[in-house]
Amino acid sequence: MLIGKINDKRYQKLLVTVREVKGAKMIDFRMHHLGIDGELLATQAGVSLTADQAGQAIELLVEARRRLIEQG
Repeated sequence: MLIGKINDKRYQKLLVTVREVKGAKMIDFRMHHLGIDGELLATQAGVSLTADQAGQAIELLVEARRRLIEQG
């Protein structure tokens, strides 16, 4: 299930999806690139996280964003 897309470059997007991996529901962050036909094709670049891991990642991202903003 597609949750959203983040534009990285003109021909690349980071897709956030919820999918099942080996019987477990995961949140998947995966780079995709546009194929010749305009269809998004998944690359190996990405990570799948459990709900608990995603919560930890969110906390770390919030802290990283705060520090980035503080640095100007």
